[in-house]
Amino acid sequence: MLRLLIACVAGASVLHVVDGYLLHKSIAASEVPHSITARAGDVRILFFGASLDRNAVMGWCHGRGNHGTEPVEAAWCSDEDNKTFVGFLFHPGVGFNGDCKHPIAMPLGYATGRILRRFARKTAFLMLEGEPDIVVVDSSLWDLYAWRRATTKNVTRVKEVTEERVRQWCQHDLPSLLKKVSIVFPESRIIFRTAPTIERTPNLEKFKKDDIELLYQCISSSTSEGKLFGEYEVIDYHAIMQRLIDRNVPGLFRADGYHPDWYPSALYMSEVLRRAGLHQEDPPGPVLENGRTVDRRAEFEAAIQGDPNDIALF
Repeated sequence: MLRLLIACVAGASVLHVVDGYLLHKSIAASEVPHSITARAGDVRILFFGASLDRNAVMGWCHGRGNHGTEPVEAAWCSDEDNKTFVGFLFHPGVGFNGDCKHPIAMPLGYATGRILRRFARKTAFLMLEGEPDIVVVDSSLWDLYAWRRATTKNVTRVKEVTEERVRQWCQHDLPSLLKKVSIVFPESRIIFRTAPTIERTPNLEKFKKDDIELLYQCISSSTSEGKLFGEYEVIDYHAIMQRLIDRNVPGLFRADGYHPDWYPSALYMSEVLRRAGLHQEDPPGPVLENGRTVDRRAEFEAAIQGDPNDIALF
């Protein structure tokens, strides 16, 4: 089934998804809204990552007039009162070899390098109506999945994630990805997001908790005075989730065991908005209020409208 992903200003489709894979329709340079410039006081945030970011965006967009036609690969909305534009664009990580090229976990999809070269900037302008102030980048779970299960010439191999492979990611792959993003968005603050720890994964061909911890150790050891590789800010989703686990906060994960539920997702979004200079208070957690447990899961589920076990939402 063909699913419309993004509609450009002129009404022509830019991206489509067929069976979970990205297809691209070229846009003439004249179609990019170069005349759009950020107005004073506007805030524009682009999430360039995976479904953890998409869910945070969709949760925030709920009730704000989401403009994503089907929130699987991209979504965006704006808050006119706060003059805030928020958008999400999917990418599949650095790939098996770490060069943002094939092979990737989705063998028929576009690799991250091609997404950046061909339409990331154009799509960001269409969603945000201007240059993003902040680009939040993730490259974790899809990387782990690609390393563990990469398909080349229709042959799938499952491998263990090694410390050597993580060192390559830390010393070469991730710095290269962040540099590529900064070239595409030279006026934006590039911020890296860590992967939150997980509860469980029914399909261990995707990744393991220990694998995520290896990546987190890499990020921690490469961060000094709040700057990853001495250059990029870090939003520590892993630490947000771990603090909640340590406090025994209930209902932190969705049914699959690795997607954060509504509360940690909302805390993550609040931290991003604060980094953008907005006054943002954390939402109340799932605790007793007036003798009953507050649970906003139904609202969150309605907002994200997706199957967390669908690989396209990874």
